[in-house]
Amino acid sequence: FCYEFCCRIGAAGSMEMMKVEKPALAEALQKVEPPLSVVSLPPHEIVAILNALLPLCQQSLYSKNGHVGRAGEAAMLYLVQVDPPRVTPAFIDFATRALDISAVNLSHQAPAALSALTRLLQPALRSSPNILLVRLPEILRLTLAGIDSNDQNKTIRTLILYRSLASWVPVGGSPRNWKTVP
Repeated sequence: FCYEFCCRIGAAGSMEMMKVEKPALAEALQKVEPPLSVVSLPPHEIVAILNALLPLCQQSLYSKNGHVGRAGEAAMLYLVQVDPPRVTPAFIDFATRALDISAVNLSHQAPAALSALTRLLQPALRSSPNILLVRLPEILRLTLAGIDSNDQNKTIRTLILYRSLASWVPVGGSPRNWKTVP
């Protein structure tokens, strides 16, 4: 459903832009494919759908069934593309809570949380870096426990997160070349 939801929003955005940039083409396209004229969703409905899908997607991330967990990750990425400032913090905070050592009842969720954080790095940094950067010190502190000689899966996922983070966040170089975060 999340994929179709994103496709519909993308098609609506494309049609709106086409109406502005190429009105004749938009009109011709709507004659050939009439459903395109009613594809847009009102903003309040988009918010309502996001609010309904977020908890379901979050629950699926931690499913014991691997296929459901991967489907939850894919759905998370689709939802993040719809409204990054609303969706990304919710997912990052949700995953971070599963990494907290005081959340003993969530410890089995740590590998899935690490994977979710890894998948969120790129969209978070592209849309609004502050969403991730203000949470980064806490994420780094909590993920250190992911390097565990008794849990190969968690260790691998932690190292993949660090590799992805080092790939997307500039590390090193001359301090005068660093850009400050507003």
